[in-house]
Amino acid sequence: MRPLLIFYSVFAAIGGICLLICLITAYNSFMQNLTWEEAPGTITGLSDYPAITFEYYGQPMEFYSLFSSSNMSVGDVVTVHYPPGKPEEAEIKSFFSQWFVPLFLSVFVLSFGGVGFYGLSKQLKLIRAKRDLFTYGKGRKTSLPVTDIIHDTSFKVNGRSPFVIVCQYHDAVSNKLYEFKSDHIWYDPAVLLKSREGVDIYIDPNDLTRYYMDTSFLPKKA
Repeated sequence: MRPLLIFYSVFAAIGGICLLICLITAYNSFMQNLTWEEAPGTITGLSDYPAITFEYYGQPMEFYSLFSSSNMSVGDVVTVHYPPGKPEEAEIKSFFSQWFVPLFLSVFVLSFGGVGFYGLSKQLKLIRAKRDLFTYGKGRKTSLPVTDIIHDTSFKVNGRSPFVIVCQYHDAVSNKLYEFKSDHIWYDPAVLLKSREGVDIYIDPNDLTRYYMDTSFLPKKA
């Protein structure tokens, strides 16, 4: 459980940092649109960076824009904006230059943050289930035979994928078949399970989908 907890915590942390930066840059872009002054500018050069000239109270101003586009040409008129009273900080006003960073970071928020926070919440749920059902003894102990051992190749740490023990339980009252899975095991436990009749599972009597499979009988990998 610990490797998964660390894995998802790292993803959640990256997603959280990206979310914070995304919100800050989005807020800055919003405030630019709300408070900055605008003026028409003209592209006067296209060397390394576009050179833009505009007038500020009759005084000619020039700056080099970090934002450029393949369809820019000398003589094109563009909209520039700048903080009130600070024309030396002028920039080209465009949707791309203002919102590229927030939109780019939002992809990382959705990917890293989505995976991280979802996985982290799932791991914390499993930890609480172990605490309540196993440690505090609130779960109904049931010994079930092993129905399968899965090699979970969807998850890797240092190029290695874990194994998962699977047990099934048929609830005669609801006539439903429940599947219980162990935490990740970092070696194939098949040989060690041959001599066992079953695996102990602690089930919440009020919610059969909430459980903890006790695999403490398995030796820890050296």
